[in-house]
Amino acid sequence: MNRGFDRLRPRTPSVTGLGPGDYEAPHDAAGKRALFSAGDVLPAAGAVSIDCSACGERTALSPARALRAALPSVHLPVLRRDYPSWMRCPACTRRTWVRVGLHL
Repeated sequence: MNRGFDRLRPRTPSVTGLGPGDYEAPHDAAGKRALFSAGDVLPAAGAVSIDCSACGERTALSPARALRAALPSVHLPVLRRDYPSWMRCPACTRRTWVRVGLHL
């Protein structure tokens, strides 16, 4: 008795009752969209965050990369309270006023 591939479903849509354009993709509740979506993720402990006043982006850097990004820069915390540091923003690469913070 030669059964062949009779246990496999045929690929034709007529057997399943769906037409050629009636295929619906399954709902992906926590799959690829969760992996590749951008969201507010808290930086790791010890990371340095840089908030840019020009582009509004917040960038998290390691302490070594933050030190390299801060050279050369000017820090005036007494004169400018909201964005006290003049340096190059890592996100938009412009020289602008930024806020530097340390995450503990």
